[in-house]
Amino acid sequence: MLVLLFLLVLAALAGVLGLVLKIALVAVLVIVLTTMALGAIAYFGVRHQWRKIQREANAGGSTIEVGRPIRTQNDPPLPGTHDDRY
Repeated sequence: MLVLLFLLVLAALAGVLGLVLKIALVAVLVIVLTTMALGAIAYFGVRHQWRKIQREANAGGSTIEVGRPIRTQNDPPLPGTHDDRY
C-alpha cells in the first residue's frame, strides 16, 4: 500500500497522474469483476453439486408416484361422468 502511494506521488510530480489513475482504475475494476465472476461460478458449481447430492440421498427413500393411474382387471369401475344431482 505504501509503495502504491509512493508511485502515485511520483506520478503526480511527473505530471502523468491522470493516466496513472486511469490505469489503476482499470486494474482495480478488472480484479473486482474477475473476483465476482469466479465467485458466481463457484456458487453455481457448489449449488449444483449440493442438489446432486440431495437427489442421490433421496433416491433410496420412499417415493410417491405421480401420474395417471394404471387400471387392472380387478379394479372397480369408475363412476360415470354424468351428474344427476340437478
